[in-house]
Amino acid sequence: MDERERARFLGTARIAMGASMFLAPKWTGRTWVGRDADTAGARTITRGFGARDMAIGLGLLSALEDGKGAGRWLMLGAVADGGDALSTLLSWRRLPRLARLTIFAGAATACATGAWLSSRVD
Repeated sequence: MDERERARFLGTARIAMGASMFLAPKWTGRTWVGRDADTAGARTITRGFGARDMAIGLGLLSALEDGKGAGRWLMLGAVADGGDALSTLLSWRRLPRLARLTIFAGAATACATGAWLSSRVD
């Protein structure tokens, strides 16, 4: 799998995750924050995060198709994922144990992968 294929996979995964957050915010929110996801406010924020991820994923796939600007979209996604990882660290003790480990690892990995790919696809 070359860098462009990895970037395409990352964009597709981001769209799928974003869509699931938007369409099922209570269920997907629980994977990150536990029962706090059941509140209307948490569902609202989860949907917003889902829309953000869908937009970044769609922008990335479009840029890959056009042959220009994909690195910028990868870096924007890396910044968003870094924010997710940092947010998880800042609330670490108040999050469910398995959720915090899983979400932090996924966000940190996506951040590093996006940053690494950003300089290799354009």
